[in-house]
Amino acid sequence: MIEHDGETHHPLGSASYYFKRDLIPFIGRHCVRPRISLHIGAQPNSDPHIGNLVTFTTAFALASALKEKTAREIRIKFVFVETAPAAGQDVIIKGVRYQKSLAKTGDFLLNQRAFTKVLERLSLLSGVPCDVKTQNFWRQNPKFGPVLRDIISKRNLFGPRLSPETHKLAIRAPCPLCGLADKHGITNRYHDDDGKIIFTCPTHGEFDVDLHLPEQTKHLGLNTPLRNLVRVLLCKDDPDTSWILCTGADYAGFYQEQLCYRLVEQKPGFPGFPMIFYAPLILDWSGSKLSKSLYVKEGAYKYLGEAGLGYMLNVNVLLDAESGLEALFAEVQRWVAEPYKLFRSYSVEYLHRELVSRGMKLVIQAEETDHTC
Repeated sequence: MIEHDGETHHPLGSASYYFKRDLIPFIGRHCVRPRISLHIGAQPNSDPHIGNLVTFTTAFALASALKEKTAREIRIKFVFVETAPAAGQDVIIKGVRYQKSLAKTGDFLLNQRAFTKVLERLSLLSGVPCDVKTQNFWRQNPKFGPVLRDIISKRNLFGPRLSPETHKLAIRAPCPLCGLADKHGITNRYHDDDGKIIFTCPTHGEFDVDLHLPEQTKHLGLNTPLRNLVRVLLCKDDPDTSWILCTGADYAGFYQEQLCYRLVEQKPGFPGFPMIFYAPLILDWSGSKLSKSLYVKEGAYKYLGEAGLGYMLNVNVLLDAESGLEALFAEVQRWVAEPYKLFRSYSVEYLHRELVSRGMKLVIQAEETDHTC
């Protein structure tokens, strides 16, 4: 490895230049409704790792600062994506990929406790209440059905933009008998006249969902770009709440511009469009974001455990550490107070150094060689 001098540089550019001294007044001015909600979410396919925690902590730190400097009601809304695919439960039949969701396999119930423990601690540290929901939070919105029907009516436009490989709207519903769902919506058929979607199970045949009936739409799942678009449209029309959608910086740039912004009709100056805030990424030695083990090869981060940084993958080690989560919250609060530090990414080495300097003391230092998140 290349030796370095240990000095940290914060070169200014784009947002870090224009918000280098103060960010919260700008956010407060552009959130014009009586309440402000900051949305965060996650697929509970494993315990959260340090990248997830930085995103969550960024939302709580922003919320705490907004609570201090504005007169609005501030809340965190954490929404589980329990409709996400369960590992090892997908199968290809006649060229179509089918999957079972975390809710259907029960994995959602197994994994959610680690998330709620973190959220409870961050709520106490920040003084900001947090509501923990599932995707039913959005599906129960009275405008969910109309918004989805409108997108379906324009599927020839939205399909190729939201699913560049298949050109299909990835709307999913589990078979009522076996739980399998067409991952990419390849076999879906849409009835524009009566608002029904016809789904096909490879074993049990066709079944339908009526988009006018909330008791049926509660079973629907959407892929990430479509779910993001629907969420933005629902937040845009919320009459009482200004929304800030907090997510990792890997969702910024080309992805958000092409798969969301260009698809939303917005009048100039319209105040309802939710603000999207991108939390700093935590990067491995190569500059790649730290990723859940679901998406990387087994043992890819073995070196972190060997170096005593296994807590970055195992949230329980961080929660058991003395001042572990407290150190992370204090560090991110500094980024919010000095926003030129907020619009960038950080390496695992840098973050570890800062957490230790802020008083984090791990119970287990170097025995976590095989933990994955």
